Amino acid sequence: MGVYLLNLSPNTTTFTVTNPTTHDSQTFTLAQYQYVAIPPGLVSWRLCRNILPIPMSRTGEIQIPYNGESWTWCSGEIQIGTPVVDTVIEGISKLYCNTVIFSGTTFILDHSSPGQVLRAYLYHNILRGMNTVLHEVYQAFLSLISEYASGKPLSQSILSTVSSLLQQLNDMLQNAKQFENKTSTNYEGVSALQEVYNNLVQIYTSLANSTLSVEELQNLQLPSYSTPEASNIASGYMQFLNNAINTMKSASSQGSSSSSSSSSGSQNSSSLSQSQVLAQIEAGDINSLQSEISEIPQGMISLVDAVIRLYQIYGIPDGTPLSTAVGHLLNDIRDAYYKISNHKQEEVNIQQLSQLLQIYNTLVSNGLAPQSQSASKLSLLVQTSGIVPALPTVLGQSYPGTVYSNFV
Repeated sequence: MGVYLLNLSPNTTTFTVTNPTTHDSQTFTLAQYQYVAIPPGLVSWRLCRNILPIPMSRTGEIQIPYNGESWTWCSGEIQIGTPVVDTVIEGISKLYCNTVIFSGTTFILDHSSPGQVLRAYLYHNILRGMNTVLHEVYQAFLSLISEYASGKPLSQSILSTVSSLLQQLNDMLQNAKQFENKTSTNYEGVSALQEVYNNLVQIYTSLANSTLSVEELQNLQLPSYSTPEASNIASGYMQFLNNAINTMKSASSQGSSSSSSSSSGSQNSSSLSQSQVLAQIEAGDINSLQSEISEIPQGMISLVDAVIRLYQIYGIPDGTPLSTAVGHLLNDIRDAYYKISNHKQEEVNIQQLSQLLQIYNTLVSNGLAPQSQSASKLSLLVQTSGIVPALPTVLGQSYPGTVYSNFV
């Protein structure tokens, strides 16, 4: 409950908040990421219908008290002036927290607490693109590890790519830590990302020095985390680590087998065909996909990675057909679209939704999932919305049709 003013502008800004009805006003000066509670006297309430308390036994309804009154619905407004703009903020509610966010040019009203807004800003602005960078660096590392375990020279271009991606992660971490320092907060997701970064740097160094071993990889585990953001970061890393360990074991074994075959004058290919991998994917043969990761064609690694992540997210047993897993995925995407389009975005785990959309896009691009309008529109939301749950125009309208239609 309450009304707050939050400054996300990089500049320290002075605001004058005025009650449009009484014209009472107060001035606040806020640095970036600072916020202040707006006194109730500066909020002008209108469209408010007060009703007398009615016994529960007569109506079956529970009246919600506010400051000793019983009421049905109220809408408030304030006027905010800065050196740049004068704006009337409408739609303030007594039922929710109201945070008025100043971005530097515009004001946005968010029915979340300032702490929730700052958390969303960290993960969706400062750490925006983190999942993509992690996915790319994992794939590059798996290629290097496969070469290393097979006794082949490490690709200099891939080493350069990994170095660049690690630098991007480090830049994100430094920005996130600056954000924590300015806001006097500590986020578990930032700690998890730091642990992942440290472990990746160690793997990179060991590869460059030709000292990487299965035992070293097995010692680079992560602790368990309690927040969804940290858990998602750890889950993606642990999947990569397991794939790396399997690649080391499998490639080393195949290298010995290949050497033996070469000495006897015969040479066999250890790679699976694309049709074999697709058959395993459609059958949900996750154990085989994980154990044979080094035999999978390079161009299918990202697809296999997405499928494995899908089964892990939903805890789907090995051997369950892919169509069942895709059904869970589409249901969650449609449910998220329904909630967001009906302004219930606070019920949606945006971090997990972003991960589900990445998996869906990978599957649909390989012909393994049907087209979904909900997924297309949500992908646009995740890519374009700066502060969750701010909505683009396409999602700010009434939902056009049946939510669980096969065509959605």
